[in-house]
Amino acid sequence: MAERIRVALAGATGRTGREVGRAVVAAPDMELVAAIGARHAGEHLGALWGDPDLDVTIVDSVARAAAAAPEVLIDFTEAESAFPRLMEAVARGWSIVVGTTGFRAEQREALARAVAEHQVGAALIANFSVGAWVAERLAEQAARYFTAVEVVEGHHATKKDRPSGTALRMATLLARTWRRDPDDIPVHAIRLPGLVAHQTVIFGAAGQVLSIRHDVHDRSAYADGVLAAVRKMHSLRGRLVDDLGDILQS
Repeated sequence: MAERIRVALAGATGRTGREVGRAVVAAPDMELVAAIGARHAGEHLGALWGDPDLDVTIVDSVARAAAAAPEVLIDFTEAESAFPRLMEAVARGWSIVVGTTGFRAEQREALARAVAEHQVGAALIANFSVGAWVAERLAEQAARYFTAVEVVEGHHATKKDRPSGTALRMATLLARTWRRDPDDIPVHAIRLPGLVAHQTVIFGAAGQVLSIRHDVHDRSAYADGVLAAVRKMHSLRGRLVDDLGDILQS
């Protein structure tokens, strides 16, 4: 039997991180060996998750997590705290799978340079759900026949980045198709209790409207994409990808 991929997880006590982490634990080819989080450092992750069989103690830094010798760091946190953590992980030779959004362009460029320098794999993907990726492909096709569009995204009230990384990526893809500036694509952000993650791309033309809508009702929707990315890290050495298709179709 092949050795399991050793995974560290930042954001393990967050809503998305918890679902992704549970998927890692359940995957037969992976092992969750470390969890990183300042707020719950020193606590047992299994107790927080209600899983007494999970023997992982949360640590407060990449340096402390290094004792568990992870190969891949999964990060679902927020951009400002994530960036130095990801840079340190890459410098230690870990590949990174990142669902955190809100990075500035210069931060993404710095990560890409570090990934190339240290010859690790990296996936910085705004939305790991397969449905969101399919919606992007449908929108790109629709943009061949429509020239007017607006994007409406809604998330839970505590989401910090506004608009979401998923919506900004959609605007960028549409603008690229039309050779326009992404800022020319109107994006509307809604933050309300009761929402999880929702996006509608609305195309308009004379006498008709076309809507492409994707709804996430449970954060387990991201798990399959994240696991697929972890499994692809060995073939992405030196590369940073931002399209889930680079994972699903390679």
